[in-house]
Amino acid sequence: MLCSSNAVEEIPDFLHICHKSDPNLSQCVVNSVNTLKPLLATGIPEYDIIPLEPLELGDLLVAGSKTGQGLSISAKGVKVYGSGNFEMKNFKVIEYASKYNFQIGLPHLYVHGKYVVDGRVLFLPITGEGNFTANFTQGQGEIRLRGVHKEINGETHFVVNKLDIKITVQKGKIELENLFGGDKALGDIINTVINENFETFTQDLIPLIEKSLSRIFKQTGNKIFKRFTLAQLFPQ
Repeated sequence: MLCSSNAVEEIPDFLHICHKSDPNLSQCVVNSVNTLKPLLATGIPEYDIIPLEPLELGDLLVAGSKTGQGLSISAKGVKVYGSGNFEMKNFKVIEYASKYNFQIGLPHLYVHGKYVVDGRVLFLPITGEGNFTANFTQGQGEIRLRGVHKEINGETHFVVNKLDIKITVQKGKIELENLFGGDKALGDIINTVINENFETFTQDLIPLIEKSLSRIFKQTGNKIFKRFTLAQLFPQ
């Protein structure tokens, strides 16, 4: 939260500033973000920045009519682990202090929560609830960040107004526990069918992770950017 005073805060040690004239500007930004990563994972209370570990998604629809299986899976209390271990790369300055494109690697995302399932698989009626887990590996996010310059307390600041993330994952597995009242044989069959259609099921889940990461990254960035002037963070 911004204070009402016009006094300019000093740049903290954990923020490494990159100059426009730096011939290795892109790598400087990558190094700066990588230095900041451990703090983002645990949160920065004095900046009101919540931890990335875990990332809380809350309640969501994991799979709906898109599955083609006549199966609906909703989830509650969903948490994602591993988002704080992102790897920033291929940073491109489209327009200094305004537009940037880059990628993040997501080596491993682990998701868990409570599920409620209702529908049919292999002509078997399924209703039930229990714990679920999902593992995603070799993920990658394509990010487009766009900022604007705004006057705050008489000073010009950089503010992120748009941050889009598109995530792809190479491999993964979903497991629903306690299907058919804990019948392991039937439960294994259904989990096998779900994972044979893994890509289809994740069509509903991945966009929700994208949306949450986009919201968190945008909020986190702005909580830092708004405390310092444009001239401090983007020196010419």
